[in-house]
Amino acid sequence: MENTQNSQQLAYQFQHLREQKGMYEQNLDIIQASLNNLINTRKTIENLHEVEDGEEILLPVGGMINLRANIVNPDKVLLSVSDDIVIEKNLDRSKEFIEKLIEQHRDQIEFLNEQIDKIEANLQGISQVFRQGLSQSQLRQQPPQS
Repeated sequence: MENTQNSQQLAYQFQHLREQKGMYEQNLDIIQASLNNLINTRKTIENLHEVEDGEEILLPVGGMINLRANIVNPDKVLLSVSDDIVIEKNLDRSKEFIEKLIEQHRDQIEFLNEQIDKIEANLQGISQVFRQGLSQSQLRQQPPQS
């Protein structure tokens, strides 16, 4: 009876860990997409150093969409730092701000990958316990050979 209860507890733990791993993997996908967006933003800021006032450029707005835009004051950009706050910064300060966000995203990705690896190790450990338990139960059920 205790063996069955132990197996049920391991099965519950296994399921919980799989769900947790899935959640971490979803978060990882979201952060990776955001990181890619930040890297594109950094590249856009770097390219603005070469733009002159009034020059027409293609401005990436997300996905595969670009707009034609006439640039006014290419030495400054407007950064959205929250839902309702936009600040003006020069290109170098803007790039520094984006670089910090990129670094934070990379740290989060590293953390999530470490958590996923730990969960995967736990899942493998539980699987091994199940396999060992199954093997032992099969040995007990085999008739003695004469």
